[in-house]
Amino acid sequence: MRWWAVMMLCAFSSNFISAQNHAQVGTEKSGALHELFAAAWDYDMQQNPEEASSLGDRRWNDRWSDPSPEGAARRNQHNQEILAQLAKIDRSKLSKADQLNYDLFQKRYADRLEQFKYHWYLMDFNQRDGPQTADTLGDALRFETVKDYEDWLIRLRKVPEYLDRFTALLRQGMKERMVHPRVIMERIPGQIEKQIVSDPTQSGFYRPFRHFPKGISAADQQRLTEQAKQAVEQQIVPAFTKLKQFFVNEYLPACDTQVGAWQLPHGEELYAYFIRH
Repeated sequence: MRWWAVMMLCAFSSNFISAQNHAQVGTEKSGALHELFAAAWDYDMQQNPEEASSLGDRRWNDRWSDPSPEGAARRNQHNQEILAQLAKIDRSKLSKADQLNYDLFQKRYADRLEQFKYHWYLMDFNQRDGPQTADTLGDALRFETVKDYEDWLIRLRKVPEYLDRFTALLRQGMKERMVHPRVIMERIPGQIEKQIVSDPTQSGFYRPFRHFPKGISAADQQRLTEQAKQAVEQQIVPAFTKLKQFFVNEYLPACDTQVGAWQLPHGEELYAYFIRH
């Protein structure tokens, strides 16, 4: 073989190996990126089991999210850790599609960190979405097996703890003057009142136990309905009664009669953030 042919063959082989190595590195980087996506998704689902359940992920079907200030701080710390892990992945080694995925993922988590700075989590509820409407989650869930019902029962028994954490959130909001206008909050006591029933079978939390699939035995049906009635009477009603007393006597009087972000701490910055968001 002539010398120039040998040189061309070596050069071609070198470039081919370099391309292979680059592709391998790119694949490894993409793999790390998608592993991070998967881990971040799982954490989000674990931290928001209501959403996970409604999406069909039943791994945390017996839990409520933690709305307390401590829970919010813990999630914010995790968001910082996610961005730190993302920064270790060399974006330039990714495919064009994954570079876009990288950028969107980074933007989402940077957005979360910025929102936390303004303590919006202290007001992240309203008359349309909050613990006072938690019973509607049952309408979105699958009830086909005994375990489906037992998981829901565990959730019912945990409502007092869930509402205590929510009350701690509201107290912190009052302390920081991060509260909704009174005109919005005036609607919530009536929603809470609907959860304070004299007949447990009329509770929205009991609704899944009004009908059972054929595969569940009569004995299990009787056991589950009795436990559901007991949970409503002993956990649900007392917990919502306590929440209503706090809300009417303490939280509602702390709400401002004026409407506008300007009256909140860092209100202008918060408003500008939401425009960008």
